[in-house]
Amino acid sequence: MAITHSNRWGVVATLVALTGTSCSRSGSNSNGPTDSGGDCQGQCIDWDAVSDVHGDMRVFDANSEKPQYDAKKAGTDASEDASVVSQDPCLPQPLPPDVPVGWEEYPVMDCQYRMYVPSSREYLPPPLTWEPCSSKSGPLPFHCRQIKMDWPNMQPPPYGLGGQHSATVDSDGKVILQIRQLHERNGPTRMTAFMGLTVEADGPVGQAFWVDYGFVKGDKISLANRSIAPGKSSWVAIHLFDGAPVRNASFGGDDRLLRPPILIDRLASAPDAATVVAGANFYLETSRQLRVFKWDGTDMGLAASAAQAYGPLQWVGPTLLFAYASSPHYEIVRWTEHDGTRLLIGFGSDYSKGAGYPGSDGKDLVWIQGEGRDDDSVRFPEAWVMTSKFSTNASEIQPRRLTRWPQSHVSTTVPPQIGCGFASFRYVLGFPQSTGAGLLIVRLSDGVAWVLPSASISTADGWGEPIATTCDEVFARYQGHAYETIRRVRLDSLGPGTPPSELVW
Repeated sequence: MAITHSNRWGVVATLVALTGTSCSRSGSNSNGPTDSGGDCQGQCIDWDAVSDVHGDMRVFDANSEKPQYDAKKAGTDASEDASVVSQDPCLPQPLPPDVPVGWEEYPVMDCQYRMYVPSSREYLPPPLTWEPCSSKSGPLPFHCRQIKMDWPNMQPPPYGLGGQHSATVDSDGKVILQIRQLHERNGPTRMTAFMGLTVEADGPVGQAFWVDYGFVKGDKISLANRSIAPGKSSWVAIHLFDGAPVRNASFGGDDRLLRPPILIDRLASAPDAATVVAGANFYLETSRQLRVFKWDGTDMGLAASAAQAYGPLQWVGPTLLFAYASSPHYEIVRWTEHDGTRLLIGFGSDYSKGAGYPGSDGKDLVWIQGEGRDDDSVRFPEAWVMTSKFSTNASEIQPRRLTRWPQSHVSTTVPPQIGCGFASFRYVLGFPQSTGAGLLIVRLSDGVAWVLPSASISTADGWGEPIATTCDEVFARYQGHAYETIRRVRLDSLGPGTPPSELVW
């Protein structure tokens, strides 16, 4: 696979994964695509290799209260502690009382931890409920709805979501959300549980996962929503100890599967620990390298090395769109199955300009372009919202300025959301000290913009990243207190907007 600018995008040495030779203590080896009872799913930890380094069974040191590793407890002949081997960890266990009715076990991590899923589609949770957006400062000047929090949580309503919420718009224009509800209650200390959902904004739930209550500090499993694409989703089960990740298991596939296959299962400390970014045709394994796979597991090769220099990562149909940001170079690149990774927007040795923050719906391409820099800093004196018709061919990109961008830097970790001739962004004023933030919505035909400022410059009450833009609405995260909700704003309620010549930051 050819990679442009090989001096900056060189391939690093291949890393050896701790996977592939052992599953559960009593199960056989497995790389199967689905749950197979007593065996684990997907790639499995090589427990012998782990034990050679630091043992694979964690125990407590009474003095430090930190996890220690005891190799003596790694094997099935650990006679000093018969409780470790008294029971096959993959045997069915009694369901905790808070598991929803009609749900069953979904073992992960060699059956050491368990999530719970509906035994059939009839036991999926009900659809989301929406309510008018709340505001401390009075009625909002636009039509806004938010997810109604109808589950137990210790935070004030409606802020009962937590995680990297995302959404996709399908071919029928339906918005499919991927969210994680946080359930909380008091015990000896605060306890949390998680309900992960892929769900139509105005329709049924497609898949659901329950991670039962556990102490915030302690030995537990957590659930993270990672990404969603038309027809696909990916999630991460995380083994936490005292808040620190020990092991990650990424799972995903069709977004209506009740028991998706495990795609990656690795120690968090492994050099190739990774998560999965779902696309409709492929998925991306994010580690120290960015590697593309078909959903049947076929390795399509590297998209880039030195992954920390690339982002945001967005699948646009079968094309991976992302940016390279390593000063003085700020460029937009793309990957396709046909010819690999290629430069899409760049300025060669003209370091006065830089491009980043790309997003597309497959029809329009939008990005941020910085100009006027006379050094190798990360800041540009001027920045603009730019657009072109989408293409994977650099020669077909025809840049057009839309309106001024309020920030002096062009790199970010979350793409703008494009749809139906509109682009939505989260902006932040001030660098490095924030003086304001909010949503910026831009019409691509003429650059007319709408600015929705946050109620507070802090993260206590304000807009997060947009997650979907349709012909009618913008969906975005909104944070309040420690958690957040999802808000949806009607475009036709925003008024006439501000022409590019009149927009002042």
